[in-house]
Amino acid sequence: MRIAAPLPLVSVVVPVWNGEQTIAQCLASLLKMHFPAERREILVVDNGSTDNTAAIVKRFPVRYLTEERRGAPLARNRGIRASQGEIVAFTDADCVVSRGWLQELFRAFDQGDVGGVAGEIFAYPPRTPAELYASRVRHLSPQKYLARPLLPFAVFANLAFRRSVFDQIGLLDEAMLTGEATDFCTRFFRATSLRLSYAPRAVVFHRHRSTTRGFLGQQWVYGRGHARLYIKYRQEIPWDWKHSFLAYRDLAKAAGALIRSAGLYGLGKESKQDFYFHYFEFLKKLAERLGFIRQSLAQGYLYF
Repeated sequence: MRIAAPLPLVSVVVPVWNGEQTIAQCLASLLKMHFPAERREILVVDNGSTDNTAAIVKRFPVRYLTEERRGAPLARNRGIRASQGEIVAFTDADCVVSRGWLQELFRAFDQGDVGGVAGEIFAYPPRTPAELYASRVRHLSPQKYLARPLLPFAVFANLAFRRSVFDQIGLLDEAMLTGEATDFCTRFFRATSLRLSYAPRAVVFHRHRSTTRGFLGQQWVYGRGHARLYIKYRQEIPWDWKHSFLAYRDLAKAAGALIRSAGLYGLGKESKQDFYFHYFEFLKKLAERLGFIRQSLAQGYLYF
């Protein structure tokens, strides 16, 4: 990497909880990045792991931190507070970064009006039906979420901000145990005049949930996060009967599509891959709906 001016220090924060199956490959990829080692620091925040995560992390030349209070926002905030870089980048323990990842994120900050950069997220080579579904719908890709008209965002699996952004708007909301990326990006867009840029060549590969059970749990958590967001921003996006109608209509459509697909698959007129697509589409909407209802009731709101 040839850059004439001295590089600022860039911090990479990686939260992890019980990540013994993936953290070693994540850290190995970070240490192989095409970025001067003396101009980057890697901080791994152990969020109360009970497996062999700590022992694995300590084998690598990275900073090992702990945050016993459970929750990704708390772990990331611990990393932000301990970091020293002018730019703070984030990825997750179940990700593998490309060699040019940090270099491409850094280059996107060349323009002074860029306060944050989102890189692209591709599926780690999928094997199971759940992973294939996530890959097919481009789960977590910022191109999908930044184009949303309502509360656009990018996820922290591949995201970076100038340190001055945290100084200006604060850290992640630790009450938002899910939905924290949407919340932080919303605050970023509203409290600053800076841009959140997209760097398509800053690539990470994300391991999606491999089992149906894991997929359902993830979508349940997403539903709870959606409820938290609607409650926090209820003055701007109030939940009413129209929202409920649309949510249940989408769920009914997904159920109908699954039934049709099952029939066609049984007759040999549709592939197994297409059947699984409709199957996971229905599970996604069902789990999100149930999680949404559960969280809204927990906070004293009747968002059905």
